[in-house]
Order: sequence, then structure tokens, then C-alpha cells
Amino acid sequence: MADSKKPVQEAGGRATTPQRVLEAAAAALVLAAVCAVVVYAVWSRNRGFEITDEAYYLLLAIHPAETRYYISAQQWAMAPLWQITGSLASFRMAGFLLLAGSAAVLGMGALTAARGRAASVMPQWPGRIAVIGCAVVCALLYAITINVSPSYNLLASAGAYLSLGLVLLAGDKTAAAGRAGMLGLAGVALAVEFVCKPSSGLATFVLVVIAVLWLDRSGGRKTLALAAVIAGGLFGLAALLFAHTTPTEAAQAFSGGMALFRMVQTEPILTRLGRYAIEFGGYTADAMRSNVFLIVAVLVYLIRKSWVTIGLVIAALVQALVAAEYFSYGMAQYVEYMQRALVLLALMLAVAWQTVPVRSRWLFVLLAMLPYTVAMGTGNALFGQVIISLASWGALMALAAYARPVATRDAVASMAILVGFVALTSAQILVSKAKIPYNLNERMDRQSFAVTIGPLGRVKVDAGTRQFMHEIDAAIAKCRIAPGAPFLGLYNVPGLALALNAVPVETPWLNNVAQADAVLASNEALADKAVVAIRLNIDASLPPLPAALKGFPANFEHCGDAVFPHEQQKIQIWSGLRQRWPPD
Repeated sequence: MADSKKPVQEAGGRATTPQRVLEAAAAALVLAAVCAVVVYAVWSRNRGFEITDEAYYLLLAIHPAETRYYISAQQWAMAPLWQITGSLASFRMAGFLLLAGSAAVLGMGALTAARGRAASVMPQWPGRIAVIGCAVVCALLYAITINVSPSYNLLASAGAYLSLGLVLLAGDKTAAAGRAGMLGLAGVALAVEFVCKPSSGLATFVLVVIAVLWLDRSGGRKTLALAAVIAGGLFGLAALLFAHTTPTEAAQAFSGGMALFRMVQTEPILTRLGRYAIEFGGYTADAMRSNVFLIVAVLVYLIRKSWVTIGLVIAALVQALVAAEYFSYGMAQYVEYMQRALVLLALMLAVAWQTVPVRSRWLFVLLAMLPYTVAMGTGNALFGQVIISLASWGALMALAAYARPVATRDAVASMAILVGFVALTSAQILVSKAKIPYNLNERMDRQSFAVTIGPLGRVKVDAGTRQFMHEIDAAIAKCRIAPGAPFLGLYNVPGLALALNAVPVETPWLNNVAQADAVLASNEALADKAVVAIRLNIDASLPPLPAALKGFPANFEHCGDAVFPHEQQKIQIWSGLRQRWPPD
């Protein structure tokens, strides 16, 4: 007779009814989180206008041919998206669909690998829903850093998700044509990632190679798979290149872009890698200290599994969720979230590790490492930067949670950790509605006044930005600034080109006088034809001006001043006297 104190497994290792109910409930909560974050992404698609980072990405997408200096050829991938969408709201929705869709492909790829090479961790339908749903929720964490306009970071993340997801999907294909097609598309996705962020593309390629070596048992299949990925990558790279420029022009643009980049970024590569390691160690140690109650609770549970220790784990999870910082900003928020996420991931693996055979653990390693390949090369702290590419962690958490435990009681701990992880992650996104977005001055729910901004169409902004646009419109009217006029932003104000419906000279973003001198060295004749936006110093004085404007303000007309509400940036608008509307 079976021991009545132990849950009984159904024939064939299937879960008991209580366990199935628990798994279905957890999947339902994940699905609810997906719906909530999707609703937020759609609601925020036309809200907010900032004049730095997102404006830079938009200008690259709108004016790819006019961009002559760059270290990332992200505009090659973004320009077709802008041609299809044509407005800020639609462009952001394209970014949202790329993130969510590629994360879903990654989730399906992880499930395919779990059914094939890692068959022992293949979940039933509730688990499959949870794997894909968790991947989507974690992918949309990107939205807490900046809105989801396609950019080098967003496209690098989507390219990484697609490349690994497609390789994992191809591992289950027996038809040669279908398998080669998927692997070729994985190579194209790697090409997109590479042109947007070369360091990320190379790092993800290494991970894809490891995935191919793990998936395929025969040497011949491995060779053919790698050849298909490489061929797809070369084809994608060539298509992106020749659709926009030539190899010679691209080499010149990269050379000039690197020269400008070194004027603001001087950290050597080896120094940066060392910094990554030091920062990672420090943040991890802090994570262990700040989550010691939860770590101890799980360790006690692993030593002596009982309903009492499960209750201790749940209590510690609740405490960790309540103590989390949901309303901090910037890198402080990203690091604090990543510390808790890293601890939850480690604890989940500790709880589920014994149920996962050695041959399946390679899948978990691949999914755990993917965010770090995307973040490679960042000038920010690597520990926090991975927050923009965490879809694989979502898939990994769900796969580990739904790996078949030996008893219903054991499933409770892993499901509790999964639910806690999803709650922590989705809350980070949803509270953004009541937070001030990146480089703006009012909360997202106060971006409610509709204005028309140059090529972007109708955008909802806060009251201060609406007044800013009124001041811009007055400057345009006073100086009769023509659409498409050459534009110089001095300094760090690329968004003024969008507001003025102007076209940046050579590059959208000038950070200092050295960069401006370099750009204008071959464009001095444009100086008095251009619209010039000058951000004044804190004391309202002019910043250093490039040599091409040494006679300023001679040959220029003052069109007016505009105050952008974030940090109360006072910006003067000037128009070269040779820049005018065509005569009536």
C-alpha cells in the first residue's frame, strides 16, 4: 500500500491532480502578466518625446543616407522599419512586435530543445504557455529603460533571441530544407545584431556555435549547420550593406565614426572587461547580502523539505517582493532588479537542478548566458545592462519550474519562485505608468497633450513639452525654416532636428566642440545655410562654438528660444541667412 503521507504520481510519471492545478494556476498568472505588460506597451506607444537617445535613433531611421559617421550601422536595419511605419507610434509598435515576437520564438526554441535533446525537461501545456509567456514579459523589461523604438540595443536583443531560438527550433527538424532554412534565418538575425552592435553579434555567434555543437550528435550535421548559419549571416550582412551604401563608403563612415566616438569614450577594451568582472563581483556580493533571508530560507528547504520550510520560502519571497525598489531610476533601478533576479534564478536552479539530467543542463547554460552576449561591449555596468535582454531568463525560469518534480510538495517551491520572479518583473514594467520616463519631466500618465512633431506625427506629451513645441513652432514661423533644412545641434540635442523637421549634417548627435569641428571641417559652406540649435550652459552663456561659426552671430538670425522641461534646458534657435523658404 502506498504511503498516504506522500503524493502519488500518475502512471507514466504524470502529475497528480493537485500538481496539475498548481501548474495551471501558475501558467494563468504568467498569462495575466503578459496581458498586462502588453496593454501597457500599447497604451504608451504614442506618449512622450525626449530629445536625446530616442531622438537619435529616430533620426538615423528617417535619414539613413544623410548619416555619414557611425560606429553602429543600426540605420541599415531601422530605415526599412520607418519606411513601413512612418510615425512615432507605429515605429514604437514595430519595436514592441520585434521584441515580443522574437522572445516568443526563443521560448518555442527552448521548448523544442526540451522535447528533443533535453527531453526530460519538456513541460506539459501549462508549462509551455509559461515558458513563452515568461520570455515575452522579460523581453518587455526593455521598456523600463527607454521607449521601444527600434534601436541598436533593441535590434541586438531581438536578433539574439531570434538567432538562438531558430537554431534550437532547427534542432528538431529532420527535413534538410526546413532545417537549412531556419539556420540560414538564424544567420540573418545574427547579421542584424552584428551591424547594430558588433561586439554583441560576435558574442552571440559564439553561443550559437555552442548550441549547434550541443544539439547535433554527428560531425557532418554540425558542419552543415554551422555552414548554413554562416552563409545566412554573410547574406544578411551583404544585403544590409548594399541596400544602403558601398563597402568603401561604409569603411569611411566607420573610420570617421570611431574618431568621433573616441572623443567621448576613451576606456580601453581590456580595462572595460576588467571593470565588468569587478563590478559583477561587487554587485553579486551585495545581492547575496540584501537577499540573505530568502537565500537562507531556500537552503533550509533544500536540507529538510517540508510544508513548514515551504512556508518559510514563500514568506521570504513575499518579503523580497515588498522590499524591492520599484520607483528608483536609471542604473540604480536596473542593478537592484538584477540583483533580485539573479538570486531568484540561482535559487530556482538550486531547487530544480536534481530533476534536470546532465545532458539537459547545457540548454540552461545557453539561456542563462544569452543576456550577457547581448550586453557585451556596453559602456555601462554589465551587471545592470543585461536588463534589456532577459527573455532567455524568463524561458529558463519557467523550464526549471516545470521540470517534473518527484512530488506535489516539491512543485510548490519552484512554482512560488517562478510566480515571484514574474511578479517582480511585470511590476517593474507596470509601475512605469506612474514614473517619470527617461529624460522627461513628467510621469507617463501625464503625457496627455497631443501635439504634432515634424515627421513623427501626433504625439502625446506633458504640459511643459507642449509649451516647448509652441516655442519651436514660433521659431519656425519667424525664420521661415524650410522642412529638410540642414541642422546643427550644439550640443546633445538631436531631438531639435525632429521638432524643427530639419536634417542633421553628417551625424545626428554632436556632444562637444571637438566633434562639431570634425564634422564641419568638410562642410564649412553649410554653416550659414543651417538651422543651429544651441543648448546654453547652466549660467545661460553660450558653449564653445566650432571654428566654422567663428563669426557667429553674423550671418544668422535669432529665431527664438525654447525651454525643454527636462532639466529646464534653454535652447536658442538660429537660422543661417541663406536658409529660407522658397519665394512665394
